[in-house]
Amino acid sequence: MDRGGRSESEHAEIAAALWTDPKGEPSVHLDFEAGTLDGWSVRRLAGPHSAMVQSDVFRAGSKACRFELRPGDHVSQGLRAELRDWYNPPHETPVWYGFSTLLPENFAPPFDTGVVLAQWHDQAALGDPSGKPPLAIRYLDGGLRFTGAFDAVASSDPAERYVFHRMPAPPLGTWMDFVFKIVWSRHGTSAIEAFLGGRPLFSFSGPLGYRNEVKQPYFKLGLYASGPIKNPLVAFHDNYSRGDSFDAVDPSRLHAVVRTPEVA
Repeated sequence: MDRGGRSESEHAEIAAALWTDPKGEPSVHLDFEAGTLDGWSVRRLAGPHSAMVQSDVFRAGSKACRFELRPGDHVSQGLRAELRDWYNPPHETPVWYGFSTLLPENFAPPFDTGVVLAQWHDQAALGDPSGKPPLAIRYLDGGLRFTGAFDAVASSDPAERYVFHRMPAPPLGTWMDFVFKIVWSRHGTSAIEAFLGGRPLFSFSGPLGYRNEVKQPYFKLGLYASGPIKNPLVAFHDNYSRGDSFDAVDPSRLHAVVRTPEVA
């Protein structure tokens, strides 16, 4: 049986970890301003260096999360440092996502090694195979690629693969503000509307994901390298939101309460 590259023991580990995943509301804003990783599932981190809240580089407010991926940081058969948003929205329901990403000027993965910055991952029944992400943002050789997959059953080798959009990456050292409106359909037509910097980026309507998904895909933020790396990779993510409108998740807006300066 194709188990998506996972062993029986790994499936058992995931089953045990599900009990400890954080729970929350259908709408969420996780901007790291509390100085912690509260609200995220942290079981895809190799160590404390993998994801750290810091205040030197941030998009909005005063803090953001610094991700570091080191050679040998293999978690669940992948070279990764990821935070998972636990929530699986219902199928056939429009959901908006927004977040900001910054790749430093020295961000330099090896040639032909893609690095996933964010992805939505299938949620098939535990024990079923895990497939390629139905939507992922990947940095590759100076460009951004937005890719996905479709099949009847979650598989490490899906029947259909998509490249929704490709483009040169914005200059390193600048924030990228992403917004996505997604409708995942288990049996019908799925849809994506993507925005970058408040402007339309691409749209898609068609089959997406895997028909054996028991829940709508969940979201992961961080770094995931497709091949070996010789040096650490560092990136920053900030201002993640999930909600019911563009305005509710727009990462360029400051969601924290703005305090009025006291008058002397």
